[in-house]
Amino acid sequence: MGFPVIRAFSATFAYLMRHGADLLKALWLPVGLIVALQLYVMPSFFSSLSSIIALGENPEPSEAASALGDLAKWGLVLTAGSAIAYPMITVASLRHVVRGDELKAPFYLRYGGDELRVLAAYILISIMVILISVVGGLGATIVVMVLTLVAPQARQLLSVIGEFAVNLVSVWFRVRLATLYPASLATGTIGFGAAWASTKGSAWSLFFFFVLVGLALLPFAVLVMAPFAGEFFPHFRRLAEAGQDTLAAREALIPMLDAFGKLYSPENPSFALFVPLLFVSTLVSSAVLNVASGIAWRFLTDGGPGRQAAAQSIAA
Repeated sequence: MGFPVIRAFSATFAYLMRHGADLLKALWLPVGLIVALQLYVMPSFFSSLSSIIALGENPEPSEAASALGDLAKWGLVLTAGSAIAYPMITVASLRHVVRGDELKAPFYLRYGGDELRVLAAYILISIMVILISVVGGLGATIVVMVLTLVAPQARQLLSVIGEFAVNLVSVWFRVRLATLYPASLATGTIGFGAAWASTKGSAWSLFFFFVLVGLALLPFAVLVMAPFAGEFFPHFRRLAEAGQDTLAAREALIPMLDAFGKLYSPENPSFALFVPLLFVSTLVSSAVLNVASGIAWRFLTDGGPGRQAAAQSIAA
């Protein structure tokens, strides 16, 4: 039996409605940690990135080295902190829906085997996606070059088709591993084999399931971004108008990055509004997407003819 998109979608939001308070209890601390990390790192990170772009095409080696070192430092801090906080968020979101674990404490603060396996799974899937993009891109480029010898006037069209094909393979690969983190928690392994087996024959159904989940989140995302959108529209317009002009694009990008960095600064007048919205948006998006993957895992792996009913029962 195929993956039931609508029933899984309904079960996801039924679970979220019934267990919203439990998810809030489990997520508020790790989400607070990642938000605090971003508030600490992002102003300096965006400032460093803006400084590198401002150097232009032929910067002084010493200035370039200093700017790159500064960016690398803040990038490392962000990466290290995220490697701690995000696995905690993932496990806290999934431990009940996958294994039925109840959280007795008023918060979740743990970094053990589950979190390490989730981190390892994330690193491996990231490497695989990069390899698909690089190898697939090289393969597509070679094919386009060969076909261009036959039909040189179709070069641009062939390039677009090649890029689309690489992106399609990447999306397919991600969908086949959409249950990776629930599989890791359920099996006590990194989860690749179990996740790949669970989604066999259900890739398209899972794709449309996550599209529905994303569409359900879209109004919330619009509401969260609305108070700050007006500040960024002029920057995006200038960047779009720059087109292929690298100098104009650089001049448009620098103030946009500075504006992003200021969002995270206490000196920003919108800071008091931005911080709670950042916290709420991180918590809600993490809960919804992780629970959706957990529900998908349950629907795909709960055995027997009544597997949909069994999976839906977790919302009760």
